[in-house]
Amino acid sequence: MKKNTLIKLVSLSLVILLFIWLMLSGGFFEGKETEDPLRAPSGASTVLPVQAMIIKKAPLTDELIAGGSVMADEQVDVSAEIAGQVIKIHFEEGTTVEEGELLVTINNADLFAQIDRNNHQIKLARESEQRQRQLLEKQGISQQAYDQVLTELSTLEAEAALLQAQLEKTLIRAPFTGQLGLRQISEGSYLSPGMPIVSLVRIQPVKLNFSVPERYAPYINNGHEVSFTVENNPGKFTASIYAIEPRIDSKTRSLPVRALYANSDKKIVPGSFARVIIPLVSKKETLQVKAEALIPEMGTHKIFVYRNGTAQAVNVITGLRTESAVEIVSGLQSGDTVITTGLLQMHPGMKVQLTAIN
Repeated sequence: MKKNTLIKLVSLSLVILLFIWLMLSGGFFEGKETEDPLRAPSGASTVLPVQAMIIKKAPLTDELIAGGSVMADEQVDVSAEIAGQVIKIHFEEGTTVEEGELLVTINNADLFAQIDRNNHQIKLARESEQRQRQLLEKQGISQQAYDQVLTELSTLEAEAALLQAQLEKTLIRAPFTGQLGLRQISEGSYLSPGMPIVSLVRIQPVKLNFSVPERYAPYINNGHEVSFTVENNPGKFTASIYAIEPRIDSKTRSLPVRALYANSDKKIVPGSFARVIIPLVSKKETLQVKAEALIPEMGTHKIFVYRNGTAQAVNVITGLRTESAVEIVSGLQSGDTVITTGLLQMHPGMKVQLTAIN
């Protein structure tokens, strides 16, 4: 009995071992192929839709963008040198005036009275000087007596010049040709020295103030042209650098620069914020690609080129780089089709389909 039980256990063990061996060897599933539901069927190929560009030689300029401000060529708040009451305003707000044009008259009646008295005194002094000179020629008076009369005449003439200078201070004139702003006074107002009357601005030309980081200082020279835009005008304008600060600002580590724009149509308003575009290096004919087409790889760069329906990787050497374009020194030729999209999914030899060529 025990012997039969032992034989059954041994036989069962052999059957189990044989079953396990068949499973491991694959013979049990012979003729069946395990399929991965995520795997594409054999013989199928993936085609990636991409966009591309055909490269050719074109000008390329490296530019620096800086913030700046527009200044009037000349600007001043017209004010009085002396105190007095305004008796006449000769200008209209917002109009253009010429240099030396009378703007305001301050009460000067007392000065005219003094000038009138002085003129009479000078007339008498000149007559006296003539008589004394004739007597001196005849030795009728001494040289000292004549010198005293001549000194009195000279003193009165100097007083006349002083009175005339004081009179000019009551006649406030435009210091240069320009456009007037809004007046701050009325007739009858009492002016104190330095009190603003009206602003005067010359806006033809205008000045463009901006600063560049110190590392770009070697690229900045007088006569260098820059372009700029302003928020209140959709156009793009060109100015010419005419003045450069001879030292770097120690606080900002930047170089202050000033350019001039003719503003012949008066479209640029002083005080506007300006976005200044400064060309640093310019090349007339160079191969270039979009910056997004360049793939950095272990200290080098590569680009995928479309060839016969596939993407082929090409190592390139780059040169000048801007915000949107990169110069290709070697590795590509004019007319090559460079792939610009789908680069993350791409590998060499992959089949691609061009959907657009920019």
